[in-house]
Amino acid sequence: GKGLVDGKLPVGDGSKRYERAYELLLRNVPSYRDEESEGQDDVGMVDAMAAMQQQPLEQQHQPQQQRLQTQPQQQKHEQHPQPQQPAQLPHPTANSTHASNADPSTIFVISMQGTPGVDTRNEGRFDEFQSKWHASCNKSNINTTAPIIHTNIVHCPGVYEPRRGYGLTLSWLLCLERAKDYDLDVTVVFEDDARLFDRSVDSFCDWEVRREEYWNQLPKDAFLAFLGGHNWEYPSNAVENDVETMYKELKSSFGTYAFAVPRESLTSLLDTIKEDIVGGFRDENGKHLHHNFLSPERSWYRAAERRGKKIYGVNPLVIWHEGGFSNTWKKDRGSITGEEKDMLVNKIRGVDSGTKHK
Repeated sequence: GKGLVDGKLPVGDGSKRYERAYELLLRNVPSYRDEESEGQDDVGMVDAMAAMQQQPLEQQHQPQQQRLQTQPQQQKHEQHPQPQQPAQLPHPTANSTHASNADPSTIFVISMQGTPGVDTRNEGRFDEFQSKWHASCNKSNINTTAPIIHTNIVHCPGVYEPRRGYGLTLSWLLCLERAKDYDLDVTVVFEDDARLFDRSVDSFCDWEVRREEYWNQLPKDAFLAFLGGHNWEYPSNAVENDVETMYKELKSSFGTYAFAVPRESLTSLLDTIKEDIVGGFRDENGKHLHHNFLSPERSWYRAAERRGKKIYGVNPLVIWHEGGFSNTWKKDRGSITGEEKDMLVNKIRGVDSGTKHK
């Protein structure tokens, strides 16, 4: 697709299934096209690309695979340059389809570290996420005999796409398809500039405590839950200053740097993401307007409503957004807590301050 790393294939974690799906995506995602140009062929290709990650390698598109394998080595190198791969933590094999086979502490982090053609300020950001996550989670264990809290942090290589919203949307598609192999009760996805509030360390770092404190309390009708964000709006019947409610129903919000998806909603969220890629930006009635940018939050809230589900925000918030270079906005931005002075009363209008993270 136009603008996607100049048509070149970024190398992820060495998974042939992941890279093969990525190649299909780069060649077939809708780009700058007019309203009449999209059709069922696009939907089918996105589905085929996503399904590619679930198939055994020998069942994938063999002629294309053979073409790649038989290319002269020098030519192949020129078409697919191999960047230095970022640090990786172990993850289940492609056949790990049951929760018992996957590490239940797993979280997924989208980062452009290692993606070619992106701003150099992305260098080292996945490594920094890991370092700060482990430092936060084990701060109280320093110089003690307490066991180290383990978190399996899986890097989802980010997709470079200059149109606002498309890069993250494409990255979620690949990351969440990959997450399906883990079959976790709840899939947690962060961007690499997401940071834990200090108050959340004891309840969120240890996966067993996290399950008890958060996932066991997640409403059954949850499409997903935001762990951080800003500009919250609530349904007219909501009690906005209800400090006792752990999950607050939302009408709209902004910020997708930290969210959790229950297993029951994972396929529906993936379907919504595919619809965005193919259909582009749409109005409230679902009519296509353009392919210039995407507004994923709008799509997610509409998808939840159509399915009789709700989107919630955890209260108090677990994650804040550290300031720095924004790939979405192509400029440096300040930190976002998503909270006012009273952190339990989430009447938010987008706090642009990094001073309160306790």
